[in-house]
Amino acid sequence: MSHSFPGFLFSVEGIDGSGKSTFVENLAKKLQGHDIIITKEPGGSVLGKHIRPILQNKPCNMGSKAEFLLFAADRAQHFQEKIIPALKKGSIVISDRMADSSLVYQGILRGLDMNMLKTINAWCMENIQPDATIYLKIDAATALKRMHDRDEELTELEKQIIQGKETLISGFDLIFKNRDTVYTLDATLSPEELAEKAYNIIVTLISKKQYEIYPSSPSTFMDQ
Repeated sequence: MSHSFPGFLFSVEGIDGSGKSTFVENLAKKLQGHDIIITKEPGGSVLGKHIRPILQNKPCNMGSKAEFLLFAADRAQHFQEKIIPALKKGSIVISDRMADSSLVYQGILRGLDMNMLKTINAWCMENIQPDATIYLKIDAATALKRMHDRDEELTELEKQIIQGKETLISGFDLIFKNRDTVYTLDATLSPEELAEKAYNIIVTLISKKQYEIYPSSPSTFMDQ
């Protein structure tokens, strides 16, 4: 068990262009009728809304350590202000990105010390881990095409990481290898198929966790 709270925490990971934002929206629709909190990193807290444009637009030259520490500050506030209260209340929390993104983007791509990143992440997250992570895996060419097809200008952060797409894909594959709480989905599937697959994963995991806590009671999630 990743935490002792009655709620459920799910993170969604993948490289830029994998369709995470659309996926999360569609998954939320599938889960309508339940107490759901949809959030993201960076930008999921009040403080995070101020940090996010700094990270995206890079108004000044920013070192890799400073970049990570801004993500860490966002993450610490995110957990304190939004995630932990929601988990205590029993909500289903779905976050577009979490600590694994920092391990790949600032650790593997930027070359920062992975053990240090893990230590700081654990501290920011109060040692809470997601019940499961849904990894939207996609090839670099398709991801780049999707990014260029958007009706919006690329952020400075997106421009900087475009050249590292293959490294990012390999990075996610590496950190998720042999991790049994990660569910890899083909991000080239239709939005409907992806949402359906993720919904089935989440329902199964929630039912299993509830049974482990209340073995003599039927799943309250399925009865809602």
